[in-house]
Amino acid sequence: MFASAAIVGLALTTGHAAEVPFPPQVNFVATPANQLQLGMTGDDVLRVMGKAAKETDFADGSTQMRKLEFAATIPAQVVLSDGKVSRVTLDAFRMDKDALPSFIRRAWPGFASSVVRRALGEPSAVLHHKFFDVEVDQWVYARVGEGEASVFFRADRVIARAVGRGVPADLFRVELPSPPDAEGEAPPLAPRVGMTESNVKELYGAPLYRVDYVFNGQAASHAVYQTGKQGTFTGFTVVDSVVTELEDLGRMPTDPSFQGR
Repeated sequence: MFASAAIVGLALTTGHAAEVPFPPQVNFVATPANQLQLGMTGDDVLRVMGKAAKETDFADGSTQMRKLEFAATIPAQVVLSDGKVSRVTLDAFRMDKDALPSFIRRAWPGFASSVVRRALGEPSAVLHHKFFDVEVDQWVYARVGEGEASVFFRADRVIARAVGRGVPADLFRVELPSPPDAEGEAPPLAPRVGMTESNVKELYGAPLYRVDYVFNGQAASHAVYQTGKQGTFTGFTVVDSVVTELEDLGRMPTDPSFQGR
């Protein structure tokens, strides 16, 4: 079904055809992460999500931080600040396809190729692909003792990282959270992943500022809303009108430049 002369990866350095990923598609997936709320305790998070695949403790000034990573249907990351949930992030694009070598993690999602080149140097191979009329560049890096890993670019922005030279089958797949359970037809009264952007506006009005962008072909945005009467703010990342990340920003500085004015 995928056979087409147009769907061929041309490897400029090796001259072989690449594996063909699945066609671009957005899936809505049920996830327990949409039960999480900002301000929850770590014990509450574990009751909802189960055992974390990885835990990391660190400090940010005087604030004790803890990062919990969950290998769920949609990989999730929860950050606790002094024991309370301050950020919930879902990896809707499944950026990390495998257990990556540490050096390749410096090619952050959304980085331009020029930034990746400064961070990692010149790749050992550059492959150019065209899948479903989408042009993709693949940079292959090799490090002694760590093997090969690839960075994939679409429109000159990092969209995926993977071990080896294979093209991930889900390169263009996006998995968004199903809406959180709500009583009747009313939207949830607290911010949660899986809410729609219109839900957020119904709760908090217009955002303080908003930045729109496109990532791996999907419309996305990051916006900050005043969510508390005492001048507290929450940041939201939205993909295809669905919230995939929320972060407690506390009280924001009054500097107009910081607030997008």
